[in-house]
Amino acid sequence: MLSVSELNEQAKTLLETTFSYVEVEGEISRLVRHGSGHWYFTLKDEKAAISAVIYKFNAAKLKFDVADGMKVALYGKISLYSPSGSYQFIATLIRPSGEGELELAFKQLKARLESEGLFDISRKKPLPKFPRKIALVTSKTSAALQDMLRIASQRWALAEIIIFDSLTQGETAPASLIRALKRAGASGADAIVLARGGEGAPASIISALRVADEKGYDVIVIARGGGSREDLWCFNDENLAREIYAARTPVISAVGHEIDYVISDFAADFRAPTPSAAMAALLPDAGELMQSIDRAVEAMDAAFMRVWERKFNALAMMRARFSQASLTQKIARKEQILLNLRQVLDAAVQTKLLKFENALKLARAAYAQQESFFAQISNFVRVQKDGKTVNLSELKPGDRIALSSVNVSKEAEIL
Repeated sequence: MLSVSELNEQAKTLLETTFSYVEVEGEISRLVRHGSGHWYFTLKDEKAAISAVIYKFNAAKLKFDVADGMKVALYGKISLYSPSGSYQFIATLIRPSGEGELELAFKQLKARLESEGLFDISRKKPLPKFPRKIALVTSKTSAALQDMLRIASQRWALAEIIIFDSLTQGETAPASLIRALKRAGASGADAIVLARGGEGAPASIISALRVADEKGYDVIVIARGGGSREDLWCFNDENLAREIYAARTPVISAVGHEIDYVISDFAADFRAPTPSAAMAALLPDAGELMQSIDRAVEAMDAAFMRVWERKFNALAMMRARFSQASLTQKIARKEQILLNLRQVLDAAVQTKLLKFENALKLARAAYAQQESFFAQISNFVRVQKDGKTVNLSELKPGDRIALSSVNVSKEAEIL
């Protein structure tokens, strides 16, 4: 006869040997993330349910967030928990059903960071217009480097390109990249291009990004050539996105091909579909600039001609008005006015002279009358007594009198 413990152990052995590897699909419910790091949950369908667990080590490898109601596929084995006699599914891997694990992880992280405002367009910083000195921190053997150099030479030959060779993959890549970045910083470059990928890349990129941001460059470009979703996954790192968001220097994300989108594209100030496109966005096109200058010169010439035509027409109108009212005509009009004024003045003077002559004639006639009168009275004698004029009849003997005429005065005494 078996004891309960023995029965449970035999049942556990039977289950684990019979179901050593199982794939099962269902919906997650009653998910509990234990403080130990283990996850406990129930996997169910329309008719049944089973308890499940994924231990700490395997749970840490998951790239997406697991939540209640999510339909997933579990990979693992069936076992029995001896103390309670209940059997459970021990998962070593969880994958989302109907959608790739990386795709789901990408969408979840993108939605979460977007809700926090890390992709807000209003905080995007403008790119410099004319960087003169650009440092490329990458491997000299990378295909992306050759593409960037080609674009730079075609667009803006005035930019000085300085290449700092560095490992971009492997365990020693982070230290190599940091050393190269410091050398680039000492060169006084206006822009730093970080082209890298591979294992341990997120921490390497973050470290290099911090150093570049502290140097105060005009712009930082994070670039990598094309690859699989797994090859580009380091650019979907949450910490990298937060470092890009916090950077004071404008950041360009140029990862993969045009159809590839990574989280750094949304967090950066500018997304370039390829490393070559990043150089095209960063450097002005000399040909387009010359065309712009030509168009500006043409516009200036056209504007000058319009101004010249307006001034010429205005001058022509002034000449026409001047010909209608020439200096000779103005002088003639002024002379006519003077002549009219002179005629008026002459008439006034003649009138005044005539009046004066008439007055003079009247004065002469009056004077002649006065002369005749004075001639008549020149022989008259005035008799005065005591200073008063008196008649001769009023005088008596002994009176002293004064006799005066026009020409002579005498004194006398009445006898």
